[in-house]
Amino acid sequence: MRIIGIVLILLISQQMINAQIEMPDILKIQEVASVDTSYTYQWNEEETDWEIYARELHFIDETKLVTSVLKQLWYPEERVWENYEQTLRNYDNRGNEVQSILQQWNRAAKDWINVQMKTTTYDVRGNEAEILYQEWHRPTSEWFNTVVYLISYNRDFEKSEVIVRTYAGMQNIWDNYMRFSFSYREGYGPPYEVLVETWRKPENYWQTFGRYNLSYNYRGKVTQETRATWSESQRDWVLGVRYLMSYRRDNKIEDIEQRWDFTSRRWINSIRKTFDYDDAGEISEETFYRWNRSEDEWKLERRLLYTDLKPEGVDT
Repeated sequence: MRIIGIVLILLISQQMINAQIEMPDILKIQEVASVDTSYTYQWNEEETDWEIYARELHFIDETKLVTSVLKQLWYPEERVWENYEQTLRNYDNRGNEVQSILQQWNRAAKDWINVQMKTTTYDVRGNEAEILYQEWHRPTSEWFNTVVYLISYNRDFEKSEVIVRTYAGMQNIWDNYMRFSFSYREGYGPPYEVLVETWRKPENYWQTFGRYNLSYNYRGKVTQETRATWSESQRDWVLGVRYLMSYRRDNKIEDIEQRWDFTSRRWINSIRKTFDYDDAGEISEETFYRWNRSEDEWKLERRLLYTDLKPEGVDT
């Protein structure tokens, strides 16, 4: 298999960077920003009606960037909105997101709890070069490194390799964990294959683990993704999961997950999602199904309706 040559990206520092991170002032952000609110309704099969479920508040600054996203759940018994989670975002002077902090609401303490921070570094062309994930350690009130993605590009500026490393806190070092290598046809277009390797210790070498094969429509949208695992004993690829996607223009309208059945040697349906859109191209409805093998049909599991229309009788 032909793998395009890569241009190496500078590696991440192994030092903790929690002291270098300036936490966004959420109160200041939400005071000066305009707010775009969308509501989520859940279908009640017994009542055959939509019921209010949640809402998202997008706080937008004067440059039209979303500085925070607040998710709240509706509690019909108390008839109140209650915080669920929020994401705080920082940007560079090019409008690229460089940091996002995920927080979850603690109902007992009635306060926000840090969960995860994502820090993104870009190369001189504006491509993502490094994505660092950290988790909040409550006893010491510090951010601890967990995973970093190091992204390389080939001479045609196509993504050619992603190396995933995990942080070993006791040794204060980054360990290789997984590597994704992208292959292209004749050096153009989206990748048709992704090779997945895992790092073997203490031998210190990359071992073939899996493979993604990708097909596209004429708009460059993925229509099929087949995943297989390499079997060392069989010296062959073993099929595992397949995803089938359908589109209407640029909008995905269906996503089906199938599992390979070794007994019948065929693909078996597993999960299906369908999507409807409004006139602006935003998702207006999402429906989830699960395959019932005994009845050989899809069973409705959940329907969600997304809208900016405020439900009647619900306070702001």
